Amino acid sequence: MASGTAGFHHPLVRAAKALHHKKHRREERCFLVEGPNLVAAALDARARLRTIFFNPRDAATPIAELAARAKEVGADEIAVDERTLSVLSTTRNPQGIVAVAEFVDKPIETLAALVRDTPRSLALVVHDIGDPGNAGTLVRSADAFGACAVCFGPDAVEPYNDKLLRASAGAFFRVPICTYDNWAQMASAARAAGMQLFGAEAGAADVRAVTAPARVALVVGHERHGLTGVSSGDLDVRIGIPQSAQSDSLNAGVAGSLALYELSRHIGTLKP
Repeated sequence: MASGTAGFHHPLVRAAKALHHKKHRREERCFLVEGPNLVAAALDARARLRTIFFNPRDAATPIAELAARAKEVGADEIAVDERTLSVLSTTRNPQGIVAVAEFVDKPIETLAALVRDTPRSLALVVHDIGDPGNAGTLVRSADAFGACAVCFGPDAVEPYNDKLLRASAGAFFRVPICTYDNWAQMASAARAAGMQLFGAEAGAADVRAVTAPARVALVVGHERHGLTGVSSGDLDVRIGIPQSAQSDSLNAGVAGSLALYELSRHIGTLKP
């Protein structure tokens, strides 16, 4: 171990490593943010960082600058060697910096407040998508197409899954994240926000031909099973993505992204 660096027996290192497990993330309401791009996105969004771990060998790189920024906003700065960083990393090749961040999600009841001053709004509801790559792609698309929030249900992949975070490419910190405990809670919050619920479903009406109201919450379900657990009476409209007869079905990340794009065009949330 290099002089002046902490090893993997350091208490803050051990506490951070425990956050690889969902149970500990929930208990501490903290998660790991890995790599300069995600750490920069977290800092830009003013996410609360508790600890920053970095390799001092990268002192002449942007990593040192990120560590200094994190320290300025109150994070504990811990220099670690490459071996210790690999213990904290969830990837094969550590990227030189890992942060411990506090949870950023808001209760679903805040959805109405998020759209209060925006006459046109589009929210994404990740109801029970299990694949973190698909969910991360959808978060990234939601950010690109001007969504006001991404709402995660209890049967969906955890928002703080490391693969989801990487797939979001920093968008996770740029769009508000909301969570709900059951479908009835989500439906109630959408009504309180003045939003119509659009369900994405294979074989449903072509999204390009649908007239969308000013406020829509798009519900995307499981990759194979669709909108399970969603009361059909709660959905105002069901939409689909047309495709050639010989092709396999689109995965949830692609289908949901296409639906978001089309709805954002109808509603007017698409960023110029």
